[in-house]
Amino acid sequence: MDLAHAVTVVLVVLAVVRGVDGRAFPESEKIGTLNDDRGSLCRVSHASVSRVADDRGRSCEWYDVDTVSGCCPTTSATHSCEKCDAAVECCERYETCVSCCLAPARRATLETEMRTHARGRNQVVTGFFDDPFDFCANRCRTQPSVTLHENEYAYSTKHCFGDYPKNEDPVPVKGQGKKSFAGDSPDES
Repeated sequence: MDLAHAVTVVLVVLAVVRGVDGRAFPESEKIGTLNDDRGSLCRVSHASVSRVADDRGRSCEWYDVDTVSGCCPTTSATHSCEKCDAAVECCERYETCVSCCLAPARRATLETEMRTHARGRNQVVTGFFDDPFDFCANRCRTQPSVTLHENEYAYSTKHCFGDYPKNEDPVPVKGQGKKSFAGDSPDES
């Protein structure tokens, strides 16, 4: 029983040292040495299977994320607003929306928005945001105002960090380039 007990102790110690998922915890002197210029671990958010946005304002492919810090490489574009519509503050990609939302030029606006937009849509009882990354990650999720028929997007720039597009009639006029569905034409019953 002494050998079995010793093996169990060794396995428990290894599990603690290596972490639950089997990866070794980074040594403190290695954190941030590869890609992170702040010397700490990054938080990331994603909506697609191929890209992530980190809390430094960078967006990159998931396989480019540093395995030690969890950050996108410093060579990745920071606060990129590629394929975003600046007029309505909406982007085609969720990860780009988060990156653009975190831009230093938006800092004053961001502070105000964090105090006025509740965590839950129009639910003040859920509290307000105290972290810019959490705010941007939440705000850039698609909203009902950018969808049609609850199953298609009305705009290519569907991830918004500004005020969401507000149409008086979100359903487009029939025959105006949007998909039509069974029952849309008067001769179908």
